[in-house]
Amino acid sequence: MVVESIKKKEAILPIGLGILFSIIYYKLPLNYFAITLLGLVGIILILYDIRIGVYAGIFIFPFMPDMLNLLFMIFMVAVYVYKSLFKKTQPLTKQPIDMPIVFYIIIIIISTITSIDPTGSFRDLAIHLTSIGFVFVIVNSIKTKKDFNILVVFLVISATLVAIYGFYQFKVGVELEDKWVDAVNNPDVKTRIYSVFGNPNIFAEYLIMIIPISLSLFWFSKKIHKKAIFLITSLILILALVLTLSRGGWIGFAFGMFVFVLLIEKRLLLSIIPLGLGAIYFLPQTILNRIASIVNFADSSNDYRIRMWKITLDIIKDHWLVGVGFGHLPFKQTFETYIRTMPTFHAHNTYLETMAEMGVLGFIIFIVFIFTLFKYSIKKLLKGKDNYIKTMAIGVLSGLAAVLAHGAAENILYIPRIIITFWILVGLVLALMRISDELPEIS
Repeated sequence: MVVESIKKKEAILPIGLGILFSIIYYKLPLNYFAITLLGLVGIILILYDIRIGVYAGIFIFPFMPDMLNLLFMIFMVAVYVYKSLFKKTQPLTKQPIDMPIVFYIIIIIISTITSIDPTGSFRDLAIHLTSIGFVFVIVNSIKTKKDFNILVVFLVISATLVAIYGFYQFKVGVELEDKWVDAVNNPDVKTRIYSVFGNPNIFAEYLIMIIPISLSLFWFSKKIHKKAIFLITSLILILALVLTLSRGGWIGFAFGMFVFVLLIEKRLLLSIIPLGLGAIYFLPQTILNRIASIVNFADSSNDYRIRMWKITLDIIKDHWLVGVGFGHLPFKQTFETYIRTMPTFHAHNTYLETMAEMGVLGFIIFIVFIFTLFKYSIKKLLKGKDNYIKTMAIGVLSGLAAVLAHGAAENILYIPRIIITFWILVGLVLALMRISDELPEIS
């Protein structure tokens, strides 16, 4: 009797789910039913193993609408909190970089409250806090080198698919907006690819963060087929970067590669610099003209940025202590009170933008956060004995260095998917620190 009772109870769940799915199938069109079914299966899998959600989030975020990305990351934080409350989990990681991140969170909250447009500031605050929450999940869910490797492979594969879609745009010849290029100085430029990012400069910001990670996977791989795979992904990503024709992206990439080579094998500098200079002779004229326009102050894009920076400096002088408020909307509103003939969304410079938004104090906290991240990463990860951790840390830090260099010509913390990518790389660094802490001591 007891056995029969247990069997009856065990049958309740599948029967109940069968009835539920039958009702959903009856009420919804087939495509919505399939989406609902996949969503429910995904939720069950994530509740079973939160790493599945982390891998999925890393893979799909470039392709997802911004709101869905934020909702998914909030869901992931909720799942982690649920599992922490009801299941035994490892204690939270603690690193020296934690406090600068905490201070950064505090300052952006304060800057939102004191903003000239708190509602507008909340948009950027929500994106940053949600992204940092996802970092929290990554750091406390990715606990082994195997977990980490799966994560970065998903990241690189996703970026490669994004780049391939960019190649399709190049083939069909997507429309080139006037503001993307000075037609007088670049008459041969007909197409700039942007893939899923809507703007070639933003696409370049994404690519230069991922390329060094792909190169790290290539560098570390011992098996020839893995080396071939990651060489191909690296070349695809680099070619996509070239086709963005983003001058700021190229400069950021060059700086990131300098950091990569300097950290991974500085002796390569002796050969890579001459090879890079020699490659200039084989570049198409379109690319050469675009490179030459970097120092051409008559170029409309360069002239526009210089005028914008001068006005932003005026804003900083008038709001030097606390800034106008966190996020691009308070900056936009303030900027347009200084000049109405130059509508803009940001200052096209991350550091001027940060100071204009959050004042001197916010700028100092941001710089301290970046400095501390690099300082302790180099001290802890690059001087360690584990070659995998060292190699991957070099890739992640080089990606961050590249996008921070690009920040001299663009506001890199403006578009949600770029903000998410930036914080994911910070999460990768922190995850490597935790994994390094838990490795057995080598005597």
